[in-house]
Amino acid sequence: MHQRRANSGFTLVELMLAMAFVSVLLLSVAMVAVQAGKIYNRGTVMKTVNQSGRTISDVIRRDFLQSSATKIVNSANPVILVRESGSVRSGRVCLGQYSYVWNMASAIDDPVIRRSGSGVVRSNGQAINLARILDEDAALCQSTSGSYPMDIEPERVTHLLRPIDGTDVAIAVHDFTASRVTSANNSEALYKVSFTLGTSAVAELQDMACKPPEDNEANFNFCAINNFEMIVRTNG
Repeated sequence: MHQRRANSGFTLVELMLAMAFVSVLLLSVAMVAVQAGKIYNRGTVMKTVNQSGRTISDVIRRDFLQSSATKIVNSANPVILVRESGSVRSGRVCLGQYSYVWNMASAIDDPVIRRSGSGVVRSNGQAINLARILDEDAALCQSTSGSYPMDIEPERVTHLLRPIDGTDVAIAVHDFTASRVTSANNSEALYKVSFTLGTSAVAELQDMACKPPEDNEANFNFCAINNFEMIVRTNG
């Protein structure tokens, strides 16, 4: 007699369990990939902030070293802030040969203020982000009837941070301070310079930090901010 060969294969239940397992596995892989992408994006933005901060610090340090404390406008506290409607719109520091000008992140984040608001420094009709200006007579820090020059010729401008155009988000200045830490009446002096760089979307920040993930306005993927401090010396 011939015995009937047992049927081989999977039952319907086994197939459903296998498909469920594969679906869970693929979902887990996708979630890990998405999370890794978010971490990568955030790391890339923070790397850009830190690289920009180091580059700007090096440029500022060299210009202070080539300057004399007696030529720096408002030598003890050289940062000049321009306010409009009760808020700081822009700032500047004049070292005698070169000057630094910037618009605050809160000003350039607002398209209306950035394009046509008063108190914003512009070059060729475009709002400056942070720039180094050839300014041998420190004219940018000389006010006329309480007003400072707000339009700068493009050929004098070296952009240290990319100007913002349209609705994009870029690295911007959130704070900038400088103060002399040595005695007055000396061409050689030490200054403490501190500036904060971060993404320009101010709604994503709170108290100079990115809002926590549970906040509705938080942007974990692209929000980044960092403070840079240094002691610089003038050469007299």
